[in-house]
Amino acid sequence: MRIDDLLQNSPVLALRDHPRQARTIQRAAERGVVAAILPGVYLRPVLLTEPSARLLAASMWTRRGSIVGVTAVELLLGRPITMPIRLRTPTRSRPVAWIEPLRGRVPGEHRRHYRGISTVTAEYACLEVAASDQGEAVFEALRRRLVTRAALEATLPAFAHTPGNPVRGEVAARAMSNSWSFAEALLHALLGVAGITGWVANQPLRLDGELLFPDAWFPRERLVLEFDGESVHSTHEQFEWDRARQNVFVRHGYRVVRITWEMLTEHPYTVIDTIRAVLALS
Repeated sequence: MRIDDLLQNSPVLALRDHPRQARTIQRAAERGVVAAILPGVYLRPVLLTEPSARLLAASMWTRRGSIVGVTAVELLLGRPITMPIRLRTPTRSRPVAWIEPLRGRVPGEHRRHYRGISTVTAEYACLEVAASDQGEAVFEALRRRLVTRAALEATLPAFAHTPGNPVRGEVAARAMSNSWSFAEALLHALLGVAGITGWVANQPLRLDGELLFPDAWFPRERLVLEFDGESVHSTHEQFEWDRARQNVFVRHGYRVVRITWEMLTEHPYTVIDTIRAVLALS
């Protein structure tokens, strides 16, 4: 089989997959038609720096390895792939500048293949990085419906006795509290730390014949907390809807406190003081 025919089937070639064509691939490398990106793994030279080709090459280099961590999350969420690629493998690997090898094995039930790339399930990827990103990936995946709360709960035991697992447990608990975004989860966590009770999260409130879902609200005190995030509140239509929604709350005797990302992350004590002051007016 000619080298062009081999490359037509796959942009990356591993010698172990083509034992009968090994000499053909090696001769093509001598002529510069393909280049070695990893021991025993070849591709066209123009693809040497392409992240997608590197992901595929890493998967073909170690059959028992899996793309994990930040790299798996970037792949899952369609974000640019940053180097080095995080690769978990049960065997020792030779050092490669653009691969960060992590010794260990991913349980079979948490592995998956995506376009030829060996990686981990969405739930596993998000929970793994939760120890460092405080749950940002978890809530983004929930928002996009890439994971479910039930799947997250079922996957959490896979990280038992691993570094950072207490943080993962806290993130999972916030996810189970019916938070719909990372910001909402931070707001709910802030309320919990402050010892403020009596609120519910994203529970339906029927007003004017329509179901509304406040980010958090206090039924007894008739107080609604609404988070304003620039990424989802930046269009004119959303701006109009937010104001009309607030007017519905006010018309029915609810007070509304609006909270921004900067307030939440830069001035959390002010947020708590404001909420306590409004609650005291009830």
